[in-house]
Amino acid sequence: MNLYTKYNRTFVSFRLKQVTIPNIHCSIGGVPPIGVQPKRIEATTRYLATLGLEDDIDVSLFSSFDYVARQSPFNFFRATYILHSQCNIIIQFIVHKHIPISDIDSPLISPFPRLSFVFGVQGIDPECSTVEALGNPSIYPDHKVGGQPFFSQLEGEVGATLALLREGYIHLIQIAFPSCNDTPINADWPFGDNIFHVFAKKNNNDCEFYYIWA
Repeated sequence: MNLYTKYNRTFVSFRLKQVTIPNIHCSIGGVPPIGVQPKRIEATTRYLATLGLEDDIDVSLFSSFDYVARQSPFNFFRATYILHSQCNIIIQFIVHKHIPISDIDSPLISPFPRLSFVFGVQGIDPECSTVEALGNPSIYPDHKVGGQPFFSQLEGEVGATLALLREGYIHLIQIAFPSCNDTPINADWPFGDNIFHVFAKKNNNDCEFYYIWA
Protein backbone atom coordinates (compact mmCIF):
# COMPACT_ATOMS: atom_id res chain seq x y z
CA MET A 1 0.00 0.00 0.00
CA ASN A 2 1.33 3.44 -0.95
CA LEU A 3 1.04 5.83 1.98
CA TYR A 4 1.69 8.98 -0.04
CA THR A 5 -1.84 9.45 -1.35
CA LYS A 6 -4.16 12.43 -1.01
CA TYR A 7 -6.69 10.81 1.30
CA ASN A 8 -7.96 14.14 2.67
CA ARG A 9 -10.56 13.21 5.32
CA THR A 10 -10.59 9.55 4.23
CA PHE A 11 -8.40 7.26 6.34
CA VAL A 12 -7.31 3.62 6.28
CA SER A 13 -6.94 1.95 9.67
CA PHE A 14 -4.27 -0.64 10.46
CA ARG A 15 -3.08 -2.92 13.25
CA LEU A 16 0.48 -3.60 14.39
CA LYS A 17 1.12 -7.33 14.05
CA GLN A 18 4.18 -9.52 14.44
CA VAL A 19 3.41 -11.52 11.31
CA THR A 20 5.37 -12.52 8.23
CA ILE A 21 4.05 -10.64 5.19
CA PRO A 22 5.98 -11.12 1.93
CA ASN A 23 7.63 -7.94 0.65
CA ILE A 24 6.04 -5.76 3.34
CA HIS A 25 6.54 -2.03 2.84
CA CYS A 26 5.34 -0.68 6.20
CA SER A 27 6.53 -1.73 9.65
CA ILE A 28 7.81 -0.39 12.96
CA GLY A 29 10.55 -1.87 15.12
CA GLY A 30 12.95 -4.68 14.36
CA VAL A 31 16.00 -4.05 12.18
CA PRO A 32 16.50 -1.60 9.31
CA PRO A 33 16.73 -2.51 5.64
CA ILE A 34 20.25 -3.52 4.69
CA GLY A 35 22.44 -0.63 3.59
CA VAL A 36 20.16 2.02 5.13
CA GLN A 37 21.43 4.12 8.04
CA PRO A 38 21.05 7.70 9.28
CA LYS A 39 23.59 10.41 8.53
CA ARG A 40 24.19 11.06 12.23
CA ILE A 41 24.43 8.33 14.84
CA GLU A 42 24.24 9.13 18.56
CA ALA A 43 24.55 6.78 21.52
CA THR A 44 20.72 6.61 21.65
CA THR A 45 20.08 6.27 17.90
CA ARG A 46 17.87 3.32 17.02
CA TYR A 47 15.92 2.14 14.01
CA LEU A 48 12.26 3.14 14.30
CA ALA A 49 10.21 2.29 11.19
CA THR A 50 10.01 1.95 7.43
CA LEU A 51 7.06 3.38 5.51
CA GLY A 52 6.14 2.68 1.91
CA LEU A 53 5.70 6.04 0.18
CA GLU A 54 5.12 5.08 -3.45
CA ASP A 55 5.50 1.91 -5.55
CA ASP A 56 9.23 1.21 -5.03
CA ILE A 57 10.12 4.14 -2.75
CA ASP A 58 10.25 3.86 1.06
CA VAL A 59 11.35 6.11 3.90
CA SER A 60 13.10 4.68 6.96
CA LEU A 61 12.99 6.51 10.29
CA PHE A 62 15.71 6.48 12.95
CA SER A 63 15.15 8.01 16.39
CA SER A 64 17.71 9.32 18.89
CA PHE A 65 15.40 9.72 21.88
CA ASP A 66 17.06 10.41 25.21
CA TYR A 67 14.64 9.64 28.03
CA VAL A 68 17.12 10.46 30.83
CA ALA A 69 19.29 13.53 30.26
CA ARG A 70 17.10 16.62 30.63
CA GLN A 71 19.61 18.91 28.92
CA SER A 72 20.20 16.61 25.98
CA PRO A 73 19.16 18.09 22.60
CA PHE A 74 17.49 14.72 22.04
CA ASN A 75 15.44 14.69 25.23
CA PHE A 76 12.12 13.04 24.42
CA PHE A 77 9.95 14.87 26.94
CA ARG A 78 11.11 18.37 26.01
CA ALA A 79 10.32 17.60 22.38
CA THR A 80 6.73 16.51 23.08
CA TYR A 81 3.88 18.70 21.70
CA ILE A 82 6.32 20.32 19.24
CA LEU A 83 5.90 20.14 15.46
CA HIS A 84 9.35 19.24 14.17
CA SER A 85 10.66 19.59 10.64
CA GLN A 86 13.00 16.97 9.25
CA CYS A 87 15.84 19.37 10.11
CA ASN A 88 15.49 18.30 13.74
CA ILE A 89 17.41 15.03 13.76
CA ILE A 90 15.80 13.65 16.90
CA ILE A 91 14.11 11.62 14.15
CA GLN A 92 15.94 11.18 10.84
CA PHE A 93 14.17 10.34 7.56
CA ILE A 94 16.08 8.36 4.92
CA VAL A 95 14.26 8.01 1.58
CA HIS A 96 15.41 4.98 -0.42
CA LYS A 97 14.31 2.37 -2.91
CA HIS A 98 12.38 -0.52 -1.42
CA ILE A 99 14.81 -3.04 0.08
CA PRO A 100 13.21 -6.36 1.10
CA ILE A 101 16.32 -7.58 2.97
CA SER A 102 16.84 -6.65 6.63
CA ASP A 103 20.24 -5.91 8.16
CA ILE A 104 20.26 -8.49 10.95
CA ASP A 105 23.73 -7.35 12.05
CA SER A 106 22.76 -3.68 12.44
CA PRO A 107 23.89 -2.10 15.73
CA LEU A 108 20.83 0.19 15.51
CA ILE A 109 18.29 -2.57 16.12
CA SER A 110 15.04 -1.41 17.72
CA PRO A 111 14.35 -2.45 21.35
CA PHE A 112 11.14 -4.15 20.23
CA PRO A 113 10.44 -6.67 17.44
CA ARG A 114 9.23 -5.79 13.98
CA LEU A 115 5.50 -5.08 13.82
CA SER A 116 3.99 -5.01 10.34
CA PHE A 117 1.11 -2.73 9.36
CA VAL A 118 -1.93 -4.89 8.65
CA PHE A 119 -4.39 -2.60 6.90
CA GLY A 120 -8.12 -2.68 7.56
CA VAL A 121 -11.19 -0.69 6.63
CA GLN A 122 -11.58 2.83 5.32
CA GLY A 123 -13.46 5.55 7.11
CA ILE A 124 -14.04 9.29 6.95
CA ASP A 125 -13.06 11.76 9.66
CA PRO A 126 -15.08 14.93 10.34
CA GLU A 127 -13.87 18.26 8.96
CA CYS A 128 -11.43 20.13 11.21
CA SER A 129 -10.94 23.86 10.83
CA THR A 130 -9.93 24.84 14.37
CA VAL A 131 -7.45 23.60 16.95
CA GLU A 132 -10.31 22.57 19.24
CA ALA A 133 -11.70 20.34 16.49
CA LEU A 134 -8.54 18.19 16.56
CA GLY A 135 -9.79 16.70 19.83
CA ASN A 136 -13.17 15.77 18.34
CA PRO A 137 -13.98 12.24 19.62
CA SER A 138 -15.48 11.48 16.21
CA ILE A 139 -11.97 11.57 14.68
CA TYR A 140 -10.55 8.04 14.43
CA PRO A 141 -8.00 7.96 17.31
CA ASP A 142 -6.07 4.77 16.57
CA HIS A 143 -3.46 3.74 13.98
CA LYS A 144 -4.32 5.05 10.53
CA VAL A 145 -3.10 6.45 7.24
CA GLY A 146 -4.62 9.74 6.07
CA GLY A 147 -7.65 11.37 7.65
CA GLN A 148 -7.50 14.13 10.23
CA PRO A 149 -4.84 13.99 12.95
CA PHE A 150 -6.27 13.23 16.38
CA PHE A 151 -4.83 14.63 19.63
CA SER A 152 -6.11 13.76 23.08
CA GLN A 153 -4.32 16.80 24.55
CA LEU A 154 -4.53 20.12 22.66
CA GLU A 155 -1.26 21.55 23.86
CA GLY A 156 1.87 23.06 22.36
CA GLU A 157 2.02 23.18 18.58
CA VAL A 158 -0.62 20.57 17.69
CA GLY A 159 -2.71 23.25 15.96
CA ALA A 160 0.13 23.90 13.50
CA THR A 161 -0.69 20.57 11.84
CA LEU A 162 -3.80 22.18 10.34
CA ALA A 163 -1.59 24.69 8.50
CA LEU A 164 0.46 21.79 7.10
CA LEU A 165 -2.66 20.16 5.69
CA ARG A 166 -3.75 23.44 4.12
CA GLU A 167 -0.29 23.72 2.54
CA GLY A 168 -0.71 20.38 0.80
CA TYR A 169 1.05 18.06 3.23
CA ILE A 170 -0.22 14.49 3.47
CA HIS A 171 -1.09 13.00 6.87
CA LEU A 172 1.17 10.04 6.24
CA ILE A 173 0.60 8.06 9.44
CA GLN A 174 -0.89 8.24 12.90
CA ILE A 175 0.38 5.66 15.39
CA ALA A 176 -1.22 5.36 18.82
CA PHE A 177 -0.22 3.31 21.86
CA PRO A 178 -0.67 -0.41 21.03
CA SER A 179 -3.94 -1.91 22.21
CA CYS A 180 -5.24 -5.43 22.74
CA ASN A 181 -5.86 -5.53 18.98
CA ASP A 182 -2.11 -5.30 18.32
CA THR A 183 0.61 -7.87 18.98
CA PRO A 184 1.78 -7.51 22.61
CA ILE A 185 5.41 -6.44 23.02
CA ASN A 186 7.67 -6.86 26.03
CA ALA A 187 9.43 -3.51 25.73
CA ASP A 188 8.87 0.19 26.35
CA TRP A 189 6.88 1.86 23.58
CA PRO A 190 9.02 4.70 22.11
CA PHE A 191 6.26 7.34 22.31
CA GLY A 192 4.76 6.40 25.65
CA ASP A 193 1.02 7.10 25.61
CA ASN A 194 1.42 9.89 23.03
CA ILE A 195 0.13 9.66 19.47
CA PHE A 196 2.82 9.91 16.78
CA HIS A 197 2.12 11.70 13.49
CA VAL A 198 4.14 12.10 10.29
CA PHE A 199 3.28 14.56 7.51
CA ALA A 200 4.88 14.55 4.06
CA LYS A 201 4.91 16.70 0.93
CA LYS A 202 6.65 16.11 -2.39
CA ASN A 203 8.77 18.99 -3.65
CA ASN A 204 9.92 18.15 -7.17
CA ASN A 205 11.81 14.88 -6.69
CA ASP A 206 12.30 15.34 -2.95
CA CYS A 207 9.95 14.69 -0.06
CA GLU A 208 9.75 16.94 3.00
CA PHE A 209 8.62 15.65 6.38
CA TYR A 210 7.20 17.06 9.60
CA TYR A 211 6.43 15.05 12.73
CA ILE A 212 4.95 15.43 16.18
CA TRP A 213 4.01 13.26 19.14
CA ALA A 214 1.46 14.53 21.61
